[in-house]
Amino acid sequence: MGEAEETQPEPRRWAPPPIPICAGADRSSLLLEWRKYVDFADGFEYCLELGLKRALRSDLHGRRPGKKNAGTGRDLGAPELIEFAVAWSEHFPQGIFTSSAAGYAVNFDCLEWKTIYRGSENSSKVEDLIPGMGYVFRLCVMLPDSCSNEAPPPLSSDQIMFFTIPCAPCPPECPLLVDRGRTSLKLKWSPPSITGGMAIREYIAEMKRPGGDFENVYSGGTNLTVKVTRLVPGTSYIFRVQALSCLGWSGLSKEVTYVTASSVPAAPTPPSLLSSSRNSISLCWEEPDNHGSPVSSYTLEADDGLDGPFSVVYSGEERRCEVGNLRSGTSYKFRVLAHNGIGKGAFSASARFSTSHSPPSAPRSLSILGKTSTSGVVGWSPPDYNGGSSITGYELEFKLKAPGSCWTQAYSGQSSTCNLIGLRPGCQYHVHVRAKNNEGCGDFSQEASFMTSPGLSEAPLSLVFSEIRSTSLKVSWDRPNHDGGSAILGYRLEMLIAETSDSLCVYRGDELSVGVDKLIPGQKYIFKVQALNKAGSSAWSGPSEVWTKAAVPDAPETPTIVNVSSTTVSLRWISPKPNGSCILSYRLQMANLGYDATNRQNEMFRFYSSGTDRYIAGEENTQETQTEDNDKERHAVQSVYDGPALAYTVKNLEPWTSYAFCLQALNSVGESFCSKIILSKTSPSCPSPPSLVITETSTDTVSLQWELPQRDNGASVISFGLHMKKKPEAFKNNPRHNKTHIEDTTDEWTEVYKGALLNYALPSLLPGHSYMFRLVAYNVYGPSRPSFVTASTLAACPLPPSPPTFSGISPTSVRVRWSAPTCDNGAPILRYRLLMDHSKSGHMHKCTRGIRRLTKL
Repeated sequence: MGEAEETQPEPRRWAPPPIPICAGADRSSLLLEWRKYVDFADGFEYCLELGLKRALRSDLHGRRPGKKNAGTGRDLGAPELIEFAVAWSEHFPQGIFTSSAAGYAVNFDCLEWKTIYRGSENSSKVEDLIPGMGYVFRLCVMLPDSCSNEAPPPLSSDQIMFFTIPCAPCPPECPLLVDRGRTSLKLKWSPPSITGGMAIREYIAEMKRPGGDFENVYSGGTNLTVKVTRLVPGTSYIFRVQALSCLGWSGLSKEVTYVTASSVPAAPTPPSLLSSSRNSISLCWEEPDNHGSPVSSYTLEADDGLDGPFSVVYSGEERRCEVGNLRSGTSYKFRVLAHNGIGKGAFSASARFSTSHSPPSAPRSLSILGKTSTSGVVGWSPPDYNGGSSITGYELEFKLKAPGSCWTQAYSGQSSTCNLIGLRPGCQYHVHVRAKNNEGCGDFSQEASFMTSPGLSEAPLSLVFSEIRSTSLKVSWDRPNHDGGSAILGYRLEMLIAETSDSLCVYRGDELSVGVDKLIPGQKYIFKVQALNKAGSSAWSGPSEVWTKAAVPDAPETPTIVNVSSTTVSLRWISPKPNGSCILSYRLQMANLGYDATNRQNEMFRFYSSGTDRYIAGEENTQETQTEDNDKERHAVQSVYDGPALAYTVKNLEPWTSYAFCLQALNSVGESFCSKIILSKTSPSCPSPPSLVITETSTDTVSLQWELPQRDNGASVISFGLHMKKKPEAFKNNPRHNKTHIEDTTDEWTEVYKGALLNYALPSLLPGHSYMFRLVAYNVYGPSRPSFVTASTLAACPLPPSPPTFSGISPTSVRVRWSAPTCDNGAPILRYRLLMDHSKSGHMHKCTRGIRRLTKL
């Protein structure tokens, strides 16, 4: 009572948060803005939240932004996308989304909210949305910690719904096979996963037949199944689906291929006639459509020729058949069916074909009416049956009674007698005859035989030449095919010289071969032979030509030395006697007698003659050389020239070296003996290259050493010249490089030493670099060919990198960057170490280490 009661301060009233408006919308995003909160102060934050359940646009028809609707309050189920149930153009005025503030006030219960923005800005862009879908938003204001004792503001603004712009649906999934038949396929498909916000008005299903284009099999409705009929069994078809909304067509679904079930084959086409005879008919037919299962066999049926029942005459895999044992002049009906793994198909339509009329029977009473040594007369009587058609003539054939002989037609005409001429004497012959009418030839009669009288023998056969040499050969022949019916008594062989046309009998006797000698090399001869029996001499065999072999050429004379230099020797020679065959080429052979071989004039060397096993040696001291060669290594002999010329210059020889040369001539017969050996020695020249080696290397020095050349080539070495050259990459980006350094950057060699010493150390080189060195030896004839060697100095520490540069400087961080050293001194950079003075005391501390040349501190 004595103390006044304290009055409690009234809680602060907070204004409700503003409702967001849509400043822009497209198919997949919404740009939301809101006015500044009236009580907004430092530390306040906006929180934009998205409801996880969505509604159909048709449920909100007629609502306008700013109107508060109590909403249906119904639970829309799980957070799934609920698509538009009505068309855009029919339910919504034009330009409904042209206003940035278009939206619908809603009030859904039991929504789960997800924060999609938190901050102090007055706008936020919501992306990755689905076209034509409505999304519910609300805006909250978050108080700072300093206002925690005051009454909290409203939890959120009123709910507001905005819609993304609708579009055409996405392509449906490829259709699935529901049922497969032999002539039908049933398919189904699912609606597009994204309809674009509008209801699907229509589906189109298309099918592509083999070899054709796509055609509609369903359109004008919203069914999700279709059954395609009137298809071919065992055939592949391609399908695709497309959806339509009021905003346009979706893309085509992926194409899918399905195959109808297999069936029995189709009926083949009627059989076709290949040929017919008096007792057989040959047919063929086309392969039918197999309806998805390969045809395995065919069955061919024929009637009895009297329009009676059909019976099987063929069953097999082939599509052609010859039906035999038929009656001549009769009409038959044929039909065919095909089999596959499913079963047998239907018969083809019947086809009718007829056999031909019958030829006559064989003539009668074939007999021999007369004969000579080369002829015979044959007669016969007409056949008993003419086959229903008049006899138009006869054909007579004869055959010699001998293995492998064949029937030969000798007569064709209407007469019933024939005179056979041109027969072999003393041979037995068989004859037969047949009659013919308009339908063809009948069967042959029984054979009759007779033997002609003996006569002259036929000419001997197969005149063959063997063992042909330059002055002799051997002639052989075979017995005649027929001796004329009388034994062969002997043979006569004649020879004709082609150039003189003189004929000479060189043999008379009963042998089948003879040797002929004393012939001229390379000469053409003509031989012929005849057989003798009691009837006389046979005809001559056909003339046979033969050439005697030519001889190898004579050995050439010793070649002549024309000119000698330090690396070449020029020779020439005279052509030897060719011995019946033109000389085709000459072979010059050479042996290297060795360096400074001045005392080897009489030493012998073996020359190998190609194609034989003989070795040719010089004429002097032959026996002595063969003894010495047993203890010495033989010198290699090589062919240095093969050709038709009479002179040759041997090049690329070694200076101050002795060589031996030998010549052979070659014609079509072979190669001659070698000529006598001639020796030659090349002139003095520059020394051979000295050997050069690296003895020691350091970071700036290379030590080299060399030896005297193995060959001074006739004159003593007086000095050496050492040159150096850098590799192209040796001084790239090197600040130490300058034109006054011991090696320059050009491609020219620099002489670094000249004198008589056998070693040299080269200083002042760069670390980790490669250098090329060449060494030349000099005598009175000039410099030798150079010897080359490459050496690399050892690697050293790299040069300092460039000073670091700074960027991105903030109160707590800075980016530091630096460039690589201008030279790594022969070894790759492994890492960098960055030092920093934290206290400005001048004492550096390591702050980073690594290979990167950019870091953030």
